[in-house]
Amino acid sequence: MKKIMDKLLNNIKFDKRYVFFCLVLVILGIITGSLFVVILNGPDKNIVIEYIESFIDSLKNNNFDYIKILQNTLISNYIIIFIISIIGFTYFFIPINIIILFYKSFIIGFSLSSFILTFKIKGIFLSIIYIFPHMIINILLVSILTAFTLKLSINMVKCIIKKKDVNMRIYFNKYLSILIVFVGLLSITSIYESFVVPYLLKLLIKII
Repeated sequence: MKKIMDKLLNNIKFDKRYVFFCLVLVILGIITGSLFVVILNGPDKNIVIEYIESFIDSLKNNNFDYIKILQNTLISNYIIIFIISIIGFTYFFIPINIIILFYKSFIIGFSLSSFILTFKIKGIFLSIIYIFPHMIINILLVSILTAFTLKLSINMVKCIIKKKDVNMRIYFNKYLSILIVFVGLLSITSIYESFVVPYLLKLLIKII
């Protein structure tokens, strides 16, 4: 896995400015998602608590459709990667990629705070299992792809302004190699999220 990632990173040749921007965006998204739960009013907090409790109860009662969850997770992850990839070649709609990255980060923070709100100290351990490592890997993949599309879009704009020709084949080849690896990694994290995470949550619930 390390060799694959090293090869991928060398192939992309990131600009540190875009990577730094994406990482800052991720941190802000996680913080915002965490604080959002805190500032919710009473009725909205109750809705969040009821949802989390319902989710945990479905695990306890073995009333959990693993295959359906896997299908939904795969479709969701693939659609996000596809949208980010396509938008990378439009440059006019690149803010959408930034919004997607922020939203994915927001969900991580929201999930973390929701478990803590519902189960207090126990929620910390439950949220860690619910988030780590699959959601962290996913957000890193989305960050990498977003950084690449930002650089691509800005380079395309510069070429248009300076009236230079752009060899899109080079970018398509890079995109293809990136997407193949990303689809593989997202498939693995989706399987982990759909089968391993529910099992670990059920195990932890029994212990605590």
